[in-house]
Amino acid sequence: MVDFHAHCEYSIDARGTIGEYVRSALKARLSHLCFTTHCDLDPARLDHDGRVSLGGKIVDVRSDWLESYVGEVRREAASVGGGSLKILCGLEIGYVPGIEGQIEKAIGSHQFDFVLCGIHTLGGTDIVSARESNTYFAKHAPREVCEEYFGFLKEAVASGLFDSIAHLDIYKRCGLEFYGDELTSAHLGLAEPVMEEIARRHISLEVNSAGFRRGLEAPYPSLDILMAAGEAGIEWVTLGSDCHAPEDVGRDIGMCADFARRAGFETAAIFEDRKRRPVPLGKLL
Repeated sequence: MVDFHAHCEYSIDARGTIGEYVRSALKARLSHLCFTTHCDLDPARLDHDGRVSLGGKIVDVRSDWLESYVGEVRREAASVGGGSLKILCGLEIGYVPGIEGQIEKAIGSHQFDFVLCGIHTLGGTDIVSARESNTYFAKHAPREVCEEYFGFLKEAVASGLFDSIAHLDIYKRCGLEFYGDELTSAHLGLAEPVMEEIARRHISLEVNSAGFRRGLEAPYPSLDILMAAGEAGIEWVTLGSDCHAPEDVGRDIGMCADFARRAGFETAAIFEDRKRRPVPLGKLL
């Protein structure tokens, strides 16, 4: 069992120390746990998202906090040693077009194992926030949401900076309540060319269990999009809980593996030092 999407207290929307997450991972008998703290560098939203927690204080994401974060993860990994759990250090980058240079600088500053791309904002608005999202949705039809989202994603993929794409249809988190079922098909004709480019560049696609914790019957992305991803030629998935609390480490990962297999995938990717190796999905059920 693996979890390649975990947020500890360095992410301002998460709670729990690195040690607490590691103990939960050991209890859940995970083989791999990768921390992926939020790193949001959008200059238009630095006052909202461009912050991390460091020693109980909120600091600017452009400060030298990565030294502390990476060092703490590596020390925890060393303390576990060569046991059953491999602890890895990564980032979830909040992508918007135009910040590629800043992203490259951040991920080049330390030796990371894994870099996730997450798109959380459109039009300068957090579309996964219950507080903010409706201000964006009220001004855009479902098709326009997907046009902008997959336009951003196309540029993220073209940047070559990322190992995997997180929660592909995350716009549904708040969008389904606002638009209803009309949103579920708004991606058609827009997602497929981007997924073909993901496949061409050999980037992985995350299957994210947070959808289950939101009361959905599917992960992010949903089964139909996962099937389209396989048809587009994407071969690898990564599995992540997107946990923001220690008790959710590894939660519903087996269900994610099952959805991926139902969509025709056979292999999950495990990353270390940004190099991936395959694991049969059947071993993760």
